[in-house]
Amino acid sequence: MTPLFAQIVSTKKPDGKTYKYLHIVESYRDGRTVKKRRVASLGNISQYSEREIEQIIRTLESLLQHRTTGSIDDFETHHVLQFGVPYVVQFLWNQLELTEAIRHALKDRDVTFDVARYVQAMVIHRLVDPSSKLRLFQTLDDLYLPDAGPEPWQLQHFYRALDYLMDIKPQLEQVLYSRLTDLLNFKLSLVLYDLTSTHLYGHECPLGKYGYSRTRRPDLEQVELGLLVTPEGIPITHEVFAGNVSDKETVPDILKRLKKQFAVEQCVFVGDRGMVTEKNMALMAEAGFPYIVGFHKRGRIVSDRLLEEFADLANYAQLKDNLCYLEVPCDSVEDDEKTVGVRYILCYNPEKAAHDAAFRESAIAEVEAELTALTERLTQTRRGRKPTFKGVMLKVAKLLTKKGAEAFFHVDYQDGVLTFARDEGAIAKEALRDGKFLIRTNTALPAGDVVLSYKTLMGIERAFRQIKNFLDVGPVYHWNEKRVRGHIFVCVLAYLFEQEMQVLYRRQWQREAKSVATIENEQERAKAQAELEERWYTGEAIVRELRRWQAVRATFLDKEFLSVTKASDSVRRILSSLGIPMPHKTILVSEPERMRSKE
Repeated sequence: MTPLFAQIVSTKKPDGKTYKYLHIVESYRDGRTVKKRRVASLGNISQYSEREIEQIIRTLESLLQHRTTGSIDDFETHHVLQFGVPYVVQFLWNQLELTEAIRHALKDRDVTFDVARYVQAMVIHRLVDPSSKLRLFQTLDDLYLPDAGPEPWQLQHFYRALDYLMDIKPQLEQVLYSRLTDLLNFKLSLVLYDLTSTHLYGHECPLGKYGYSRTRRPDLEQVELGLLVTPEGIPITHEVFAGNVSDKETVPDILKRLKKQFAVEQCVFVGDRGMVTEKNMALMAEAGFPYIVGFHKRGRIVSDRLLEEFADLANYAQLKDNLCYLEVPCDSVEDDEKTVGVRYILCYNPEKAAHDAAFRESAIAEVEAELTALTERLTQTRRGRKPTFKGVMLKVAKLLTKKGAEAFFHVDYQDGVLTFARDEGAIAKEALRDGKFLIRTNTALPAGDVVLSYKTLMGIERAFRQIKNFLDVGPVYHWNEKRVRGHIFVCVLAYLFEQEMQVLYRRQWQREAKSVATIENEQERAKAQAELEERWYTGEAIVRELRRWQAVRATFLDKEFLSVTKASDSVRRILSSLGIPMPHKTILVSEPERMRSKE
């Protein structure tokens, strides 16, 4: 087909005016010579407005069977998709080569569907709109899933994917650990471990047991989740235990896994005081893991002797964040084992001390008010049986226990009169504990480093809050044990991506902070630091920003595509910090994807 083009020819008439004529010209070759031939003439173009020219073009195009140009009237929008979170997760997912890892782990299994495709969709949905698998299935068209493949989605495959996911959990965790150590360039020298619970509905799951409920639902069966993370909060592995398992019983399994599955030889184990038993300490020593753990010998409090002996805060060394510490002689600690090489560090936080004192005083005041009201009621004349000593003291005991003030009052009931008074000695003794906690370690680290390492345990506690609240891990409605475990694994994977975003973003933020600190002008430096502080995002905040970024599914001249909305400045900074390129403004929808969306 010979090329056609528009040509404007200017002609000067005898009246002195210049006229411009628009011709459609064809270029063709005659031997070695290129010649032109006029195909059509549209007359004097000067007499037409731009609008009239557009009308001429549309009139001519109407003669075609397939149009090639169009107007705004040909643009038709259909519905809005969640774009930001899926776009980022898929980029990081591909960096970790998770699809290949899942397929490789299942290569010897007779699997009839793409498990990786379903797991990725569940992880993305957990970050976008944590809800049921049925809800995900019903709203799949609202997610940007370009790598989903041509096959139509099937609801039962989401549940079956949980089974397959648990079958390959050890291999997948090893792959993730290996890839993340390369991508994030970290060497595991410190691990943090803690336990939380989430409740179940129903009584079918064998793991569901009644136990200490951290969700404050003791009426429901629950499971325990043990999570092992790096100091930056990246999950390494996790385990789901029966709901009645105590913290200390979960440590041996985690230690074995750290040693065998991840081949970690040199690493400091950091755990809360619930992990402390002499058996666990011996297991850590046997595995070759130095440890840093919270310590207590009587309930969850430091012994009276230790608190009284080291009550003078002037002897404490100052650490950052208003935290003070003092390494105490082993002989001062009520530790029957007297293990060689074990050290104890007493810590004090003035802000926590003020909070503890205010909380105790508030509880005592509430108890006094309720005891006063009870005293007045008992003195009033009433019909029926008279209050008994046992009945009254049971009411008093219930009230004191509810407020945690059993040790702070002397109470008596004689001859129909209730009397009470504060036990100032007990209150003063309790005040010695305000803001204090004790750390036990067998490391050779300086005391300040030990305290900071233990303090990072708060990061894993935030991880639990993220998984339970932000990612909505519970309540769990699955009844099959493997699917309960699979559901929690998906939640942990979603948290992994959220935390990876935070780590990458904050590392870039810290590089910028170092650059800002070199600004010589004090006012400029203060302004730059203030602007930087406003951009200190948690992983949760990053996900919230990405949730606002959307795309619109639209058609133009029978072609279906996605129109990506303009990214906010914060989203652009997030992508830049994560090393993720900005997408194209328009993304053409492939034929298989278009067919799948119509089914």
